[in-house]
Amino acid sequence: MPSVRVDDIDIWYELAGDGPLLTLTHGFAGPTSHWGPIIDDFRAKFRLLLYDVRGHGRTSLPDASTFSLPRFAADLRGLLDALGIAQTHIGGVSMGGMISAQFACDYPERTRSLLLCDTTAGNQVGAGTAAGRADAQLAVVFDTFQAVVKKHGLRGLIERENRHRHEDDPYAARSTQSLEEQDAGNWRKLETMTEAGYLAAAAAIRNRPDLTSRTPSLTMPALVSCGEWDMFWPCAERDHALIRGSRLAKVPGAAHATPDYQPRRWRDAVFSFIDDVEAGRPVAGEVVAG
Repeated sequence: MPSVRVDDIDIWYELAGDGPLLTLTHGFAGPTSHWGPIIDDFRAKFRLLLYDVRGHGRTSLPDASTFSLPRFAADLRGLLDALGIAQTHIGGVSMGGMISAQFACDYPERTRSLLLCDTTAGNQVGAGTAAGRADAQLAVVFDTFQAVVKKHGLRGLIERENRHRHEDDPYAARSTQSLEEQDAGNWRKLETMTEAGYLAAAAAIRNRPDLTSRTPSLTMPALVSCGEWDMFWPCAERDHALIRGSRLAKVPGAAHATPDYQPRRWRDAVFSFIDDVEAGRPVAGEVVAG
């Protein structure tokens, strides 16, 4: 698959298929190669653009000082420019959703619709709300990630994450993947991330802009989807309330991230939303996926 030069990096991408143009951004430390089998259904329905974020997978790793959520969004804009794409449905899971929200705020004219999955558009660490508490919990998580990697290396963090999954995660056994498959997938970080890239991306997420004052101005159709057990659920409710006319899709039986727990329900929620957008039907409201 090809790469294109965008400013200071070479971005690896995959563009194929027919249908509405959809751009999906992967989650933190999980580049394009980590999408599950359900992504093949997306390839069959859409003209699908996938790519590796700065410092992930096959996209190059520049100086760590260049990492930020606005920079990630600008990278995506540069990729679209290089491919001659004026507008596309924009979406992502977890970190990919954060980048998508940043992109929609910074480049609304390039965003046909916005899909936010298992993510947050805010960083309201000090807010006395459920969403603010979730954002604060996320800050602690990423501070811990960085501290462990700096002391024990990325391998040491993965060992601890896998142990936590077996001993303390109440939802991991409910994933479509076995615990052993989840462990193996986590070890793949060593193949697709350097420690420098991991730390730089973690800091970018930890210090991301709070977009909650900007999302109310978004006018494109938007889908906010989230697993019912995900720590991001309060953020999803807040972001749905802030983005006027958006659709909120709760995914039953899913923690973080829904494509791993309930891939077909997540797929159907996305497909239904984009079908409605393409047909000019209203999307506002709340639904239960599946």
